[in-house]
Amino acid sequence: MVPQDSEYNPLIGHNTSEGVAQHGNIPTPTGPTKFNMAFVSFLFASCGALLFAGTVWYITSNAEHTFFIWHPTLMALTLLMATFGILILQTTAKQGERNVGLNWHKLFQTVTFFAIIAGFTIIITYKNNNNKDHSGLCTFSFILLQTTFGSILANFPGVVGGASKAVRMYKYHRFSGYFLLALIYITALGGTQADWTIQHFDHLWVWLTASVLVLVGIAGRTKA
Repeated sequence: MVPQDSEYNPLIGHNTSEGVAQHGNIPTPTGPTKFNMAFVSFLFASCGALLFAGTVWYITSNAEHTFFIWHPTLMALTLLMATFGILILQTTAKQGERNVGLNWHKLFQTVTFFAIIAGFTIIITYKNNNNKDHSGLCTFSFILLQTTFGSILANFPGVVGGASKAVRMYKYHRFSGYFLLALIYITALGGTQADWTIQHFDHLWVWLTASVLVLVGIAGRTKA
């Protein structure tokens, strides 16, 4: 005698239409849907970051090649690496996945660290030579603090009292990372409205679309 549990029932019966008509519903997958939602969120955030950075690089590749041009080029790299640095650590469940994700996170954030230093040095030099003000100091300082603190937690836990304390402090590093990413995009959006950028690319909707895609993608993966 065959048990009537759903585990033993065929996925598709001999009379599918009759079964659907009787029960009035169609079974839907659970596990795969959760995985797909995480992947779709990843695609949203990735496309947004690539759209933002790619547009900046499109502008700089078609603009006059001067010393200043390296500032937006490096800032776009900073934005892109910071975004993927967060994405790569989201939804990592197994220890092996966490270790791989952490290694990629370190790589992305290392590139972010050096890119922001180089890009900020270039803009400060340019602004000082032309007697202009610059408004990105807050974001620059935050990135340096965030990457330094993260490096200490991952590589030198003894500084904060040992590995167990470093693990407990990680949640603060994660939350501040989300805040920092939002600050990076706000600062970048401000840069898109600078006179130089508007002269070369006056399409605000592109920047807003890219930012919204990143926001939706990051938020989606925190729940996936």
